[in-house]
Amino acid sequence: MLTVLLALVPARLEAWFNRLPLHNRILLGVALTVFVVELILRTWARGTVAYKRWTAFFQAIGAVWTAVILSVVYFVSVGLVSLFQRLFGHDRLDRRLDDGKPTAWHAHEPSPLGERQAARHQF
Repeated sequence: MLTVLLALVPARLEAWFNRLPLHNRILLGVALTVFVVELILRTWARGTVAYKRWTAFFQAIGAVWTAVILSVVYFVSVGLVSLFQRLFGHDRLDRRLDDGKPTAWHAHEPSPLGERQAARHQF
């Protein structure tokens, strides 16, 4: 029974693979190739020049994609927060001018602790 099931697995995998669109088959083939080459190099050729170059190549790709993904996340999140704050009229820096004042400067309110204690307990 087990041999019959094991004999059916490659046929089902092949049928599944052939139903995939061409671009998915290409991506899956590339991913499997990279995975197998990584396993072979990591297992039998760890200290070789080929493994060092292979690792350096994928670390460079990782550095580039990390920068791209973090930039997209940053600009999307900051952009959305900025957009919503502008839509709802929030000004976190309090930059508006009060009536009749030529500047947006606000007078400093002294600390209730006193100058010396305020200097000691700034944070």
